[in-house]
Amino acid sequence: MLLFKRTKKNNESKLDEDTVSRAIFDTMQQENDQLLDDLETLKLDVSELTEKNRHLTEQLTRSKYYQSLVKTSMGLGVLIASFAVLHLLDEAPEYTAILLLIEAAFIFMMLRSSDK
Repeated sequence: MLLFKRTKKNNESKLDEDTVSRAIFDTMQQENDQLLDDLETLKLDVSELTEKNRHLTEQLTRSKYYQSLVKTSMGLGVLIASFAVLHLLDEAPEYTAILLLIEAAFIFMMLRSSDK
């Protein structure tokens, strides 16, 4: 008889361990589900922020200030290139200044006419 009682106690302790293990497993599963939900929320937030960043970048490139800044820098680049060419050709300093002023006025007029 004692043999049967011992095995019965062992079976009860195994049942308790399985119940505890199942409870721990369920808790871990709930935590896992919560973390997956949080991850999906973060993915949505990142995609929304990426879309907003793209939209703001588009607005910046379309803005008149940005376009005028690009055109002005291009005009200054042309003036610097013209000065370098005139300097290489050994043009007289008086004529170089006059030519660059005429070119600068022309570029300024082109920039102002494109803003309207």
